[in-house]
Amino acid sequence: MHELYEGIELNEKQTELICRGLLDLARVDGVHPTELELVREFYAQGGGNPAGFDALSAQGFDLARVAPAIKVGGPKVVEAFLVSCYLLIYADGDHSEAERARVGAFADALGVSRDQLEELHVKARLFLLTELAQSLRTKDAVKQVGHGLGLDSDQIARVWETLR
Repeated sequence: MHELYEGIELNEKQTELICRGLLDLARVDGVHPTELELVREFYAQGGGNPAGFDALSAQGFDLARVAPAIKVGGPKVVEAFLVSCYLLIYADGDHSEAERARVGAFADALGVSRDQLEELHVKARLFLLTELAQSLRTKDAVKQVGHGLGLDSDQIARVWETLR
């Protein structure tokens, strides 16, 4: 995931807040083990103490109180949070309407327009397809997965070209 977050430096507090938001999002339709693992990985990569991970969920996530603290980090931190939300949504294979609505509420609180949010959603899907395409190896398989993610043919073709 390093390329996705290139140039974004999170401090420990920002990492914690983002992880609490991701856990809040995961609870929308029931926490799946793959979602939990994704949040654990993000937390560890951000310098979080693995022993303190379980306490994050207990702290809850008050969007109105947390949004200003995330915004203080600037647009790159906001982007990291929202892209991570989309990655989490895809982690369990069920991209639910309730999850999309929750990410929309996060975006509203963070001052991100619907157009900007869609750009971040595309960024997350392109990242996922690029990661998956490395093991798929055939153009047809990449197309099928890309279309399943809701990407258009041009976006899929660009991913395919980066692999050649």
